[in-house]
Amino acid sequence: METQCCPKCKGEDIKNGFLGAGVQMVRMFPEERRGASSPISAEYCNDCGYIVSLFVDQPKNVR
Repeated sequence: METQCCPKCKGEDIKNGFLGAGVQMVRMFPEERRGASSPISAEYCNDCGYIVSLFVDQPKNVR
């Protein structure tokens, strides 16, 4: 497995997390319907805080 490197500081301490707003997670909704949604997760550098990637956890819910 290839070690992921931060593009900002070149650190290799990449962690997983999720986006939250208050007590709830931030969610992705499709434009055309509001019922289905998915949490949004992130990979971030634990050294400098740079967000390396954002992704929709359940993409089939927002199609």
